[in-house]
Amino acid sequence: MRNLLSQLTILLSSLFLTANAFALGAKVDSETMNPCVATAGTNGIISQTPASGACGATPQKYEITVVEMGVCTAHPYGTSKDAEAFDASTCTIVYSDTTPTATDIAALIGTSLGMDGESTLPPVGTYGYPYLLFENQFVTNTTFTAGNGTVWYGLANGNADQTGPAADKTDILKNFGDTTCFSGYLGAVVTGGTIDGFITNSAKLRSAAGTADPCTLRTHVVGVVNLATPFVITPQTYGLNFQFRLTGQGTQFMSNNGDNAIPEEYGSAPFSGLFTVLNAD
Repeated sequence: MRNLLSQLTILLSSLFLTANAFALGAKVDSETMNPCVATAGTNGIISQTPASGACGATPQKYEITVVEMGVCTAHPYGTSKDAEAFDASTCTIVYSDTTPTATDIAALIGTSLGMDGESTLPPVGTYGYPYLLFENQFVTNTTFTAGNGTVWYGLANGNADQTGPAADKTDILKNFGDTTCFSGYLGAVVTGGTIDGFITNSAKLRSAAGTADPCTLRTHVVGVVNLATPFVITPQTYGLNFQFRLTGQGTQFMSNNGDNAIPEEYGSAPFSGLFTVLNAD
């Protein structure tokens, strides 16, 4: 099997769907994560228009364990995205690793990462729904500097302050709901489209909505990207690279007191990714 996707290009831009970002989200919801604004003359950072209680920041650390990547011609959880089983009938696995290890994506910005798993090209066709399967634990570390030089630190307990130091925060995604299980969060706006996140087991099977909190099937996460512009594999295609995007979105600072300005909390946030098709001249 040719190792056609062994190089992951790490770009300075945004990432996927992570743990604490949507802890209070409903089963079907949408999220627009605007970057934190470094406004001059203020130590408040959540000052974008329209006002929001959260904003995205580029992490100094973003550690995840990637198990599988694939591409589909239809959404694998159905048109309504509420199916419990992953429908692989229109999908092709393009990368898999039977013994995956955690990788700090943020530390590799601007580099190409050689992956240890096996890769292959999908058949000729048009693909609008790439997906990633990864383990449901995330480790992040982030600071943000406001326009007046004030530095905000993300702490291990999920708080944010101006004292620091920044510390690794471990998030384990168990539920998108509150008192009952909601295993899907839909429509997070990312570069190139939207992304849907699903809490699953290793077989990509979801817990039924409305069951007890936390969701029973919760060892992995499937992120499905709904591409605004699908990509095409042709007979001339010889390579397929996946680009993680982290700038302004891999982590988030949040205001919980209604002022939409001063962050008190910190956590992981959505990421996005982009497949690049390499064609012969």
